[in-house]
Amino acid sequence: MQSISFLGKTLDHPIMNAAGTCKRLEEVQKLAKSAVSAIMVGSITKEPREGNPGNVWEHLGSYSLNSLGLPNPGADYYRQNIPEMKKLAHDNGKLLFVSVAGFSPDEYAELAAMAVEAGADFIELNLGCPNVWGSGGQKPIASFDRDLIGKIIQSVFDKNLLEFGCKVSPYSNPLELAAAVEVFNWFKACVGFVTTCNTFPNAYGCHQDGRQLIAVGKGLAGFAGPAMKALGLGQAIQFRDLLDPMTEVIGVGGIGNGQDVCDYVMCRAKLVQVGSEFARTHNPNLFDGILQNYVDRAIALGLVNE
Repeated sequence: MQSISFLGKTLDHPIMNAAGTCKRLEEVQKLAKSAVSAIMVGSITKEPREGNPGNVWEHLGSYSLNSLGLPNPGADYYRQNIPEMKKLAHDNGKLLFVSVAGFSPDEYAELAAMAVEAGADFIELNLGCPNVWGSGGQKPIASFDRDLIGKIIQSVFDKNLLEFGCKVSPYSNPLELAAAVEVFNWFKACVGFVTTCNTFPNAYGCHQDGRQLIAVGKGLAGFAGPAMKALGLGQAIQFRDLLDPMTEVIGVGGIGNGQDVCDYVMCRAKLVQVGSEFARTHNPNLFDGILQNYVDRAIALGLVNE
């Protein structure tokens, strides 16, 4: 199977984990021995975060709900450990991505610069996390604020960082999607890829007696899992049609087997990320099965050579 060229670097195949599923060095060690072609670490924040309290994740068969709240050990931990994470990834023929989530444009820039200096191959700006709460209420979802997207990208660009990526929420309004693309195309010199999509915000689940499943935020949570696949594919194909041809698309949403990967590839996503299925199993061996199934299906569909 031929390798993949992604912004000047080479990957063995398109499959990697998604942000939110790998936060610490020990988890990188496990993924380094798995079948992924790249390892995504984060999302990371400036200060350590324990995440949201109580029950914050539920798998419900065809879909899942989560409101994790960006749990991570903070920037100082990553400053110390990204070099070793990179070594583990590279020693095993993989790239290292780091997802960052600031609480202001300047924080995004500070975190991105730190991660690059520490050795990350690529930075993904998390513009779509809907599940972060604090004393001031809910953290704004940057994906839905065109001006804020531009300010964040400009702040990161001002650090002389090039070819970073942006992960966005799903857009149900195609005009809103097109408006976001206008910003990404304006910054095409530095935005090397767009990852689509994050969880669909403000979903709700309840027990049979009516009690909310997710403990925080009045039970509202990010919707993900298998049922997100059709939505994710729709986002991927729209972004690919509208983005500058040099900007890559990474597809996310509902990926659990090789056919799912093929479907995203046929929608012209260059890479794919597996989130909910990996979070459900916590088993890096999952990627071995997905990869083998992908190779078999891709050969059968003529997407790759034997």
